[in-house]
Amino acid sequence: MLSVLNVAEWLYLDWASRAPKVLPENFIHAEWIKLHDNPDFRDLVAFLREELDRVGPSELQASKDFFLRAVAFELAFFDAAYQPGE
Repeated sequence: MLSVLNVAEWLYLDWASRAPKVLPENFIHAEWIKLHDNPDFRDLVAFLREELDRVGPSELQASKDFFLRAVAFELAFFDAAYQPGE
């Protein structure tokens, strides 16, 4: 669970923190950015990373496998979302 959450939440924090500081007019887009770029969410991601660093080595292969699978799924999701003309 920690491996998968680290991939998803850290990715969304990274994406949201790079969004323009002037929020989009679209309420849903603006709220998504605010949800993923705030001090509490940054603390959550830091906690998830620390926990994975703490317990991951004891289950190294499982942690690595789930992490890599989550990366592959996230990449496939974004690749599908950004296909030109679709």
